[in-house]
Amino acid sequence: MTLGENIVRLRTQKNWSQGDLADALDISRQSVSKWETDASIPELDKLLKLSELFGVTLDELVRGEDAPKAETAAPAAQAVPASFTPQTSSEQEKRHTIAGTILLCIGAVLLLTCLILAGDLLAGLIYGLPFFLCGIICFTVKYRTGLWCGWAAYLCIDLYLRFATGLSWTTVFMTHLWTAQMNYARLAISWVQLLGMLVMIVCTVRSYRTLKLPATKKEGTWLIAGWLAALVVLPLLMSYGVMPLLLDDLGNYSNISPYFLLNDVYSYARLALINVLLVRSLAVWRLKREEKKAEK
Repeated sequence: MTLGENIVRLRTQKNWSQGDLADALDISRQSVSKWETDASIPELDKLLKLSELFGVTLDELVRGEDAPKAETAAPAAQAVPASFTPQTSSEQEKRHTIAGTILLCIGAVLLLTCLILAGDLLAGLIYGLPFFLCGIICFTVKYRTGLWCGWAAYLCIDLYLRFATGLSWTTVFMTHLWTAQMNYARLAISWVQLLGMLVMIVCTVRSYRTLKLPATKKEGTWLIAGWLAALVVLPLLMSYGVMPLLLDDLGNYSNISPYFLLNDVYSYARLALINVLLVRSLAVWRLKREEKKAEK
């Protein structure tokens, strides 16, 4: 048996998923997948951690040799650290199903309440949308479910605040010009929107903190092009191209909604692009840092 086949065998015996093993080792699931297909070899410290988790010797892990039961019984009992209690896939799916059902029920209750008490379907949809989206995510997304639920909730709340107040987080740049007549509560809402966005970006970066990517020429080219598009090209295009043309077409602004709708779509698309670029840039930096340490 190869090392990869042994890892698959031992992981299967524990009834762990690749995600469970990745969490125990604080690495990405892609790394585990590469080990199991023999596309890469774990480092020595990871091999030692694997042998501890599986309760086997290094010989059995690497070469598939049977270790004496007397010697492996004791390590096996202490194999899994107390801080790590992996859940099986069925347990995770059950928890996701329960959470999704609860969220969908809450959304339905809010929708029915608004319909019965106020006869307002739109208000019911607005209040229930975050719960409906998070419930669907629980049923459909297996990994990083909490992260995507967080983003769904943030985007729903942010979109509601944009339409309800006409403000976005960019309003914070007008803080030094704000006066009491302009209502400081509106300015505070903008700061809350900005804080929520920063919190979600930090959570996203932390969620992918184990991801590592090689600094290939293709990857570098895409990252440079992406950052230029996100920070230079798209803002210039929207400010001096699309938006002025749209405003000219609207004429007397009797129907300004297309302007705001396009602006919101642009803002969220650019935010998603920046998140992807940030995660991949940090992944490349991590691998380069490790390579430099290895050279020393």
